[in-house]
Amino acid sequence: MIKPTRLLLPLLLAVASLQVACKHRATGVSEYTAGPDAPPRAVIKDGVAITLRDQKLTVIQNGKKVKDYDISTSKFGIGATHGSCRTPTGVHAVSQKVGEGQPKGMVFKGCRPTGEVVGVNAPGRDPIVTRVIQLTGLENSNSNSHSRRIYIHGTPEERTIGSPASYGCIRMRSSDVLDLFPRVHRGMPVVIERCSQDMYLRSEDNRAFPRFKINADAAVASANRKEAAGSRKSYKRRASLRSSRKAVAQKKSLKKKLRRTTRRKSSTSRGRQRRS
Repeated sequence: MIKPTRLLLPLLLAVASLQVACKHRATGVSEYTAGPDAPPRAVIKDGVAITLRDQKLTVIQNGKKVKDYDISTSKFGIGATHGSCRTPTGVHAVSQKVGEGQPKGMVFKGCRPTGEVVGVNAPGRDPIVTRVIQLTGLENSNSNSHSRRIYIHGTPEERTIGSPASYGCIRMRSSDVLDLFPRVHRGMPVVIERCSQDMYLRSEDNRAFPRFKINADAAVASANRKEAAGSRKSYKRRASLRSSRKAVAQKKSLKKKLRRTTRRKSSTSRGRQRRS
């Protein structure tokens, strides 16, 4: 006879995994294509335009398209809340570029190469690969993009490129991010808009449409200072935690010594009583 617990355990595990999966609900393309294809909020003369409606990344020079790529943004939709796994909109800038000289398919963790190289569409793998271009938000609505680690990066999941599939970042094919990498520089404006590429380029051609002016260098420097300050705070917290753990260990050690001393004294006292 099969015990009831053997039947219940798989059921409980399935329910638990369903609860975890439902924490973030995928939206597909519905959130990106809902409503009319409205003009962008910000038009730049030189930089990168990411259009979410058609999942395109376009390099702009002097108001004209010079190169574009298919991309993949968040499968959970648009947003800037911490932990939402959504792609933020608005004006950003490149805060750092990582991976120059690394081979195609190199895996990165914490913006550092791990030494592992994976192939295209490697089964069961979804790491950040090849190159990493980190973004910092320049508006109040996306000022946490840097701390959220919003990147433009390569992915081995190339079969999903062209449709929303990421966890907030902008994914590219490895060959495409290799081509993009030398075209961008630290401080370059990057706008993320809900519209299509066609609508964005029409706005570029419209000379009556104001160009968005930003002090990207100052914003990037500010983001880097904040990150350095956060690193110092994190180091102090870890040091404080190590100190408190050391204090607890010393306290436990002292208690053990006191107990051993008390036992010896008690044993000596009983021996003397027996002899007397």
